[in-house]
Amino acid sequence: MVRIDARAPGDGAAERLSLAAASVGFGQSAVLALVPVAAERTGLDAAAIGGVAFAGAVAFLVCAPLWGHWGTGWGLRRLFAVLAALMTLGHGLFALALAVPNLPTAAALALLVISRIAYGAGAAGVMPHAQAAVAGAVAEPARPTALGRLSAGLSVGRILGSLVMSVGILGTAAPLVALAASPLLLLAAPDLAGGPKAKPARMHSHGGLRAAGPLMGIGFALTLGLGQIQIVLGLLLQQRFGFDAAAAAGLAGATFALVAVTMILTQLLLVPRLGPNLRRNLGLGLAGFAVGTGLIACAPGAWLAMLGAVLAGAGIALATPHYTAALVARVPVQAQAAAAGWLASVHVLGQGIGALCGGAAFRIAPALPFWTCAALGLALIGAAARLRLDDPRHPVA
Repeated sequence: MVRIDARAPGDGAAERLSLAAASVGFGQSAVLALVPVAAERTGLDAAAIGGVAFAGAVAFLVCAPLWGHWGTGWGLRRLFAVLAALMTLGHGLFALALAVPNLPTAAALALLVISRIAYGAGAAGVMPHAQAAVAGAVAEPARPTALGRLSAGLSVGRILGSLVMSVGILGTAAPLVALAASPLLLLAAPDLAGGPKAKPARMHSHGGLRAAGPLMGIGFALTLGLGQIQIVLGLLLQQRFGFDAAAAAGLAGATFALVAVTMILTQLLLVPRLGPNLRRNLGLGLAGFAVGTGLIACAPGAWLAMLGAVLAGAGIALATPHYTAALVARVPVQAQAAAAGWLASVHVLGQGIGALCGGAAFRIAPALPFWTCAALGLALIGAAARLRLDDPRHPVA
């Protein structure tokens, strides 16, 4: 894990690291927004585009924990320069696949796959080391607030990525340039010096798993729920309230934008005011998730379904920095970046599996994915109540 150099000021570290998080979010949403353009320019069908996305997800899953180990002892600015280079390479290859006229389909597919692998490999290292750097830069009671700023930066980046790509109706040159340049935000990272190049603590030891396992389980369960909501909310609006496909898609998009804004405001305004009681705050977040998804499941009107999605998003936004803070505080200092890397992989895995489960559950009954999320949230409240989050001597009950 990178540590603050005593000679370097630590003020504003979280804000500057939030710019790095925003770069990751920008790249994620911008590429998603450009999928129709990519399909039109390259001639690839939906299945091939899905395979491209899967390649990037696999790279992220593999590299997030690896960067957590490999980056130990590096200076943060040096590490982020390497990550920025990989992300820029990925975006550059993506732009090349879209910009070269009459590119053979096989060549376009190869460029896109390599681009997503390069981007995923670079982006995977940003949040783990940003989170570990924050953990080393601020006192434990202030960590949820600082970690919330990182998550808010990620969400802001996603919103900006979608907005910037919307100018693609005037031409794709400007959006592609913005996409390729976005990793340069990583170079604004604070000047943190690497700690001693000690061997990282093993996350697979009994103590490490005992401390981190339950908290990672909460992270997996919440992102599994989020993946279900994202994949079937529009379908539920269409099926229950009689919207056509275009109207349901538009309403779902507006809901997700509202959810993103709510999550940002929750992490910037609410989290700092709740105090350092991790168990209480985590329970409140899980309760918001459970109540929100339950409201979606039984909503008699579209506006209530939207309100439920907003409440569920606020619950996730409240819970995430608190279980992340508890996680990094309950593992050895030299293993904190590795733990954050594993948590990032768990989040990606949970969201992907949630998308698969949500689609399958929707076939059984349209409201089933949301009732499942509500039940999962209630179960997590009980599980979180047994965690000794506020006693570092006893990480898990």
